[in-house]
Amino acid sequence: MTVFLIFLITQNFNFEYREAPELNSVFEDSLHSFDVRHYLISVESPMTSRYISGCVTTTCRSNQNNLLQIDLQLGGLTVDSIRVDGVTSAYTHTGDTIRINLPSAYNLNDSFTVMVGYSGTPSGSLGYIYSTSYRTTAYTLGCPFATKRWMPCYDNLIDKADRGCEMYITVPDTYTVCATGKFISKTVDQGKATFHWKHDYPISPYLIHFSASSFRIITHWYRPAPAESIEVRYYMWPADTVYAPVSLSLITDMMGYYDSLFGAYPFERYGMDFIYPFYYGGMEHQTNSTIIRSWLVQHNHYGMAHELSHMWWGDMATCFSWRNVWINEGFATYCDALYQGHIEGHGPFMTTMLSRRNDYFTAEGGNPHSVYDPPSNLLYEWGHSYCKGSWILHMMRYLCGSDSVWLSLMDVVRDSFEYKTVSTDDLNRIMSRELAADYTWFFSEWVYQMGYPWYQITWNKIYEAPNWRLVLDVSQVQTIGPSVFHIPLPLGVNYASGDTLLILTVNQSPQHYEYILPQEPTGIIVDPDNWVIQINTVTGVGESGPAEPVIQTDQISSVGRAIRILLRAEQPIRVYDAAGREVYRTVGKKVDFKPACCGVYYVRIADDVRKYVIIR
Repeated sequence: MTVFLIFLITQNFNFEYREAPELNSVFEDSLHSFDVRHYLISVESPMTSRYISGCVTTTCRSNQNNLLQIDLQLGGLTVDSIRVDGVTSAYTHTGDTIRINLPSAYNLNDSFTVMVGYSGTPSGSLGYIYSTSYRTTAYTLGCPFATKRWMPCYDNLIDKADRGCEMYITVPDTYTVCATGKFISKTVDQGKATFHWKHDYPISPYLIHFSASSFRIITHWYRPAPAESIEVRYYMWPADTVYAPVSLSLITDMMGYYDSLFGAYPFERYGMDFIYPFYYGGMEHQTNSTIIRSWLVQHNHYGMAHELSHMWWGDMATCFSWRNVWINEGFATYCDALYQGHIEGHGPFMTTMLSRRNDYFTAEGGNPHSVYDPPSNLLYEWGHSYCKGSWILHMMRYLCGSDSVWLSLMDVVRDSFEYKTVSTDDLNRIMSRELAADYTWFFSEWVYQMGYPWYQITWNKIYEAPNWRLVLDVSQVQTIGPSVFHIPLPLGVNYASGDTLLILTVNQSPQHYEYILPQEPTGIIVDPDNWVIQINTVTGVGESGPAEPVIQTDQISSVGRAIRILLRAEQPIRVYDAAGREVYRTVGKKVDFKPACCGVYYVRIADDVRKYVIIR
């Protein structure tokens, strides 16, 4: 029973694990005394070591009167000189912070330039990488806060350089450079080649990128209309071009598909550089995604679709802060599923969505937390930021009531935040306005809080000629997160011939419902079209006990108001208090045990011992 026109789909793969060395405060930019307008970047690499030297000129605009000092970031490299509007300026460089004394005061909206010369050998797994393990390659990787490890900048995603960036990258003339934006020129002098790239759109620092190696270039063109064309450039090693005809065959189709959903491709060019070793699976550098070589070799279309969709959601519209990382990654994870559906049909889409929902269940069981403001070491954790994030968008689509309304909402989100940043509160405000209802409850329960609903449903039927009365009692028994999730619950009712769909308005738990039906109900199915993150048990007519929910993995929470366990197979289960005393034992697949006291308990399942914290 499909209530919306579906055009979806996806497959199961973890895109990347990303290091999160720090989290910026959501409010940090309110204290920012200047705006970055443009970066002019000149970097030279000898391609014989990780050493680099460079000069970055940052064009700024003052956000206040009497601005006398600003901070930029540069980590692990040496500042050689600083000039502000051409005047040599005093500075201190402590840790990652360059504190620069301006030679004169700047007032509100005054513009000025800061030129920083620097050099050194970057360190760490992010920032600037040099490798000879496969092919000699050098590349930048700034996500989430490592751009400062290869260039001086204001390393905060909320301060987009409004007029973009321009790069001059110099390497030995046997190498080729790709970078953010559009290729302008290559000049060769005394065995060195300088590649000039230019990008005119707003950009956050972590999305600025270049790479250098013995690349072969392949060019395609995306033509959104007969008189329009957008260049698509691919950079790969010569031996890998054999994989290109298959692996790159769908890229322009992807661009057309996302264009049909979310509006025109937002930049002047697209492309990908395929490299190895690479810290992630893919990284959505603006206009030029960096992709691990294995995705090219294995024809990983949906991984590439994920990174391409970030050009709309992550690059054009960027999450306001890393506390809102679910917006970037939830959108892209949902988009690669949508594209798979476009290619393969609704069945594979839903298989992937359900698999990812189970990945979220597993992640929540092991380390429950909200998708908003995740722990810093779980910023890019697959089960929450990606999988739950994509399901939040899926549920937003469900709440829209039709795909035409959902796509209209996406148009408004784009129009409101293109080339800007967007927060969870922004999405709530736009959705509430466009759908003419207050959706604060939805974002509160699904984004700002943890957990998901576990429904226990009992049902009965009563013949009242010529109709039937369906009687339902629905309780939510989850032990973490809100005690009541208010999302309307779809309920399929089966008849001997045909079926119907009810939408249960949820106000409390438990809640009683009665419906008059024209035919005898023979069974019910909770959320038959899979729109909601939930699990359920159902007890009905002629059933001796609850039916087991269909899940793909053991469900074992670690904190809550009760010890709640659902296993795939029967196991011996024992519960001990903090003093080691046994307080409960059973053999089975399901436990719903409420200890008399809050505190720490230990659950032994066969030979596995898990810690559980009871809260009140």
